[in-house]
Amino acid sequence: MTRLTLRLDFPSGSWLGDVSRGHPDATLRATETVAAPEGEVTALALAGTDRAATVAALREHDRVDRVDVVDRTGPATRLRIVAPAPPPHVAAAREVGLPIEEAVAVTDGRATVDVVGDRSRLTAFGRRLTGEGVTVGIAASDAGEGAILTDAQRDLVLAAVAAGYYDTPRECTLTELAEARDLAKSTCSETLHRAEGRVLRRFVNGAFDVADRREGGERATAENERSENARDGDIDREPEHDRSEPVEVATDP
Repeated sequence: MTRLTLRLDFPSGSWLGDVSRGHPDATLRATETVAAPEGEVTALALAGTDRAATVAALREHDRVDRVDVVDRTGPATRLRIVAPAPPPHVAAAREVGLPIEEAVAVTDGRATVDVVGDRSRLTAFGRRLTGEGVTVGIAASDAGEGAILTDAQRDLVLAAVAAGYYDTPRECTLTELAEARDLAKSTCSETLHRAEGRVLRRFVNGAFDVADRREGGERATAENERSENARDGDIDREPEHDRSEPVEVATDP
């Protein structure tokens, strides 16, 4: 089982995203969403400097049917939100059968979510979130001894998986992925290639006994990763020079 901490950026049209962005000093903590005959009911704890205005904004949102104030006392106003559809992260979790145990606190349209599951289910969750319009990034992972990928590589690989770049047949080309991430095609290709190399090296180092590894292989892997960390600080820049492997090679299915 793998534990991930995901960064979520809620899309326009989501009442959690819209209202929290309209009132960036407020924190909307969604503790639970259940399906009921009247609609999707979310228990919400609202904290912030102007709770009354935030409640009014929730009532005015076109994707909220009803807002009931349960309790105004204490540091947070407790609300009952009835909507025709669940929040995007709830819809995605239900679709893939992934439980979200902790409350999700949304501030200025953003939140972090801790999820635990097998890798295939987590991948499906990320893809479903993207389908709901949520921008997803990995903030932390316990999937190995130290970070395998740089932040830039992780974000690009997650976007590639969510877009179907690694599906067979592919649902997204390298050109489409690069355009979606606002990257040069060559930069996108090289960053994915280095990320794939890191993952494969970690797999090989974990799959074979030390005696079976090529002498000096681990040292070379560490040196490669240090070099790539320095080079991947900003994937938006153009590569320093052409690689021996053309971009077209990386685009073949």
